[in-house]
Amino acid sequence: MKIYLLSARNNKNSNSLSIFVYVVILLLLNNATGFSQTILPKNIDGLNNKISLYSIKNQSPTLFIHFDKTIYTNNENVWFTAYLFGADYQKYKTLSVALIKDDGRAVVLEDKFVIGNGLVFGNTIIPDSVGPGNYTFMATTNRLKNGKPDVIFTQPITIKTADQQGYTASLNPVDTSLTAAEQKVMLQVSFANIKQSPLAVPVSYYVGNTAHPVLKDSVKTKAGQYIFTIPSKLLSQGNNILHVHVKYKKEEKDISMILPAAPQPVIVKFYPEGGNLVNNIQSNIGWEVKSAAGNLMGISAVLYEDKKVIDTIATNSYGLGKFQLKPKAGSSYYLKLYTNKKDTLYQLPTALTSGPALSITNAIVNDTLTVNIKDEQHEKLYLIGHNYKQLFFAQPIMMTTTSKRIKFILKNMPKGLTQLTLTDSTGRPFAERTFFAHYNQRASLTITTDNDEYVTRTKVTAKVKLDGNIPDSGFVSVACVQENRIESKKRNDIESYFYLKHDLEDIPVRATYLGINEADKQFLENVLLIKGWRRYTWTDVLKTEPADTLRQFEELIFKGNVMQVVVRTPDSHSSTNVLPQSKESPIKKQVSVINLNRPIDPFTTDNTGGFTLNDDGLVTMPNGKVTLRLNKVGEGNYQIHITDPYTGTNKILAQQLIPEDNNGQQESTQYMQLADNEQALHLKEVNINEKKDDNAIHGIPMGGGGMANECGDFVVGGQLNCWECNYPLSFRSPPVIGHLYVDHSVGGITNYQGCIVKLVGGMVQFKGIYAAQEFYPIDYSKTDPSAPMYISTLYWKHQLKVSSLRDTEFSFYTSDITGRFKIVVQGVTGNDVTYGEKAFNVVKAK
Repeated sequence: MKIYLLSARNNKNSNSLSIFVYVVILLLLNNATGFSQTILPKNIDGLNNKISLYSIKNQSPTLFIHFDKTIYTNNENVWFTAYLFGADYQKYKTLSVALIKDDGRAVVLEDKFVIGNGLVFGNTIIPDSVGPGNYTFMATTNRLKNGKPDVIFTQPITIKTADQQGYTASLNPVDTSLTAAEQKVMLQVSFANIKQSPLAVPVSYYVGNTAHPVLKDSVKTKAGQYIFTIPSKLLSQGNNILHVHVKYKKEEKDISMILPAAPQPVIVKFYPEGGNLVNNIQSNIGWEVKSAAGNLMGISAVLYEDKKVIDTIATNSYGLGKFQLKPKAGSSYYLKLYTNKKDTLYQLPTALTSGPALSITNAIVNDTLTVNIKDEQHEKLYLIGHNYKQLFFAQPIMMTTTSKRIKFILKNMPKGLTQLTLTDSTGRPFAERTFFAHYNQRASLTITTDNDEYVTRTKVTAKVKLDGNIPDSGFVSVACVQENRIESKKRNDIESYFYLKHDLEDIPVRATYLGINEADKQFLENVLLIKGWRRYTWTDVLKTEPADTLRQFEELIFKGNVMQVVVRTPDSHSSTNVLPQSKESPIKKQVSVINLNRPIDPFTTDNTGGFTLNDDGLVTMPNGKVTLRLNKVGEGNYQIHITDPYTGTNKILAQQLIPEDNNGQQESTQYMQLADNEQALHLKEVNINEKKDDNAIHGIPMGGGGMANECGDFVVGGQLNCWECNYPLSFRSPPVIGHLYVDHSVGGITNYQGCIVKLVGGMVQFKGIYAAQEFYPIDYSKTDPSAPMYISTLYWKHQLKVSSLRDTEFSFYTSDITGRFKIVVQGVTGNDVTYGEKAFNVVKAK
């Protein structure tokens, strides 16, 4: 590393505080990790070691998943591509995806998928048994660190219904006055067929937080109504939502209402730049205002010094603001909010009597960073650049004057969030500030379509190309979906997640996070000043010891055991009504077991019948099953049990889940009903007499409905078992023996010969780990169904290669849904992540 001093200190004048030194330091870093090879002062070298230990202690991969949309219906395909960054890919083999209901935090769907070189190409189907409401997809891997998943990714979604509703439910206020001792709300349940209305419908409800409700009970309606009576004294802001769950037969409804609660003081937090206010040094102060319920507030306030008004300040619509203050020793500084009737005072932090102060001119920078340091003491300081993983530079600063301005050329420092830490000569940190380096370096995309408007069932041709003069290429996932199926509050993109959301918590919801206009940059400046404020992180860094880096890793492994079944028949003296009883007991010998996925490779249990299964042997096509059986079927009476290790982990994580705020206001089931022109046709209900699960047709679980035979085989569009085909599930029908069908699993035509599935003693079936499936869009030039095709996901591609040298073309057809559609492209390039969007309209054919 070479350091050049380009200009000397200015001459002093009579006022020491106005003395200003302009220094430019060029940091020419050979590479981002080259600093560790430089000889450091002992105290700074100690900090470097602490940062290294802290990085090892907290190091974990970053997982991002691109879902095709955020609003689904039951019986609908969910398509996704997962990207795993910073991992030893040989150790990450399986991705677990669980769907969790926000209310009650129950796991309603679990699937597992193959990870290959840090990528996962997956799809699953929302089961028919899953009712409308707010849910969260939670994804983990096969790796645990200190007993917890090494990496977790969550994606909130909404599930709506497209089915004809047997009844509707709504909440209506009866007496919800703030002065009332009790809040009264009426539940109204109305059935489409009045003659079949039941006398009573079971209802469960709770008030407040999902994990710790203030009131909880189960009741029944009478004549379609029930009035909830809730003591007002139990309610407080943020803990005042009435959640109601109605279930009649298999039809479930979730509705909610925010109840009035006594006003509580708003929450105001202050974030002095660098971490502290310092006496007689002007500082920037970020501030954030939230209601007691946690809602961001745009508000104005008056700033006081002692009892004197010195400024009027305000937060923006995101609840974030910034002001300047030069504190004086012995004075008191506080705010009064304009709308605060109680005249509550919000005290600013007390200023330090002395010490250096750190500020930066702009936190959103390209290749140059300007740093301002002020200090009334003449002392030696160090300015350290790092990201809590590695040290990029440590520049000594001799404070021979009270103020210095320093410019850093950030040549080879990596793009993204970086921290500046100012320490004294012994390495003790005084101040810290977050900035974003190389903001202008972006792997942006250009997406074009051959038209801006199309009629229904018309071909769309699109092109995508990486921007920039430097040759680059990459792989992206592509979705074209109905625009209103992507909620702004729940949308996610790989760029903002990788560079911001993964490291900064509680960022306000916004359409654009890394935009290029001034409003975008000003928003991010406030976010870095406030959400990037990490005053106490250094305490954790300095406390890190080598022993803290000794992490215990383990891998989730499928386990099984073979049990012997002993049948006891009643003796001759027993009553003839006593039935034979069976009891399982551990075996005391080794037995041979065959995995029918790999029949040529049987394995042997231990002496107690226990065994483990390698994930590689559990890979099936989506919705496939793994079948195990004893090698010698006729030898004794045995039962095989399988323990799925992901199930227990998912249940624990579900209980720990804190769902994203959904405003709590869904007073009627109409909010969870798709519009009429988006609802696919469904075949008449098939009446099945035998017992089956909620997802089963002919007793075979289908993972979401559709007509199939006893083996689960089905045909759609002339294709056999095409789970990925983009037809409504109601278009499926059982295959006919002797008929020819397209079979993608064999890459050709199959003459269907039927199948036989019969589980006997000593056999077990369970869900496997799914391999990738390709999405097959409908080609209306080859098929033209007479029934309406209300398909919201027109196109999905897991892995499309893109380049800066040429356009990559792809095509698909519109469906019978009209309105705006959006193409979303995101993925990875040779040096970065990339994201882009393009919208177009679909109109009805004349």
